[in-house]
Amino acid sequence: MAFWFLTEVSAVCPMMSRHCLDPHDPYAQAEVLVTFEGVFPDIRLLSAIDREGDDILSDLIDEQKRDLIDEIAAFYYEARSAA
Repeated sequence: MAFWFLTEVSAVCPMMSRHCLDPHDPYAQAEVLVTFEGVFPDIRLLSAIDREGDDILSDLIDEQKRDLIDEIAAFYYEARSAA
């Protein structure tokens, strides 16, 4: 098989990105560009790029990462239910 390196999830849902609220911004005015793969509930965060261009994903605690996943899931759930 030509795509032997792809998992079942990545074959169905390739890497995607979404702007989310920056977990480090207490005023919820800044955004980060979150790159992820998979589908909810199996979303895997790959990066979170802030406005300075730094990847802050490794700086986030588990609760902040779950918030990003919830924000991504909410966006895609609303988009599918509106269709």
